[in-house]
Amino acid sequence: MAYAQSGVHLTGRLSVADIAAQPGGIEALRCRVHELRSRGVHFAANAIEQEMAALDLTPQG
Repeated sequence: MAYAQSGVHLTGRLSVADIAAQPGGIEALRCRVHELRSRGVHFAANAIEQEMAALDLTPQG
């Protein structure tokens, strides 16, 4: 029940919002996007970037 109360999905997966809420989370997401792109997994990188944009977590400046 702790998962449901903390906002973590029952599958154990964290959402972009969950990760961004953690200290250093936004930088971790940016690193993950870079890592995915370098491996050629553009669809996953695009999905993360779209969620970040929806949450207004895009770089400022």
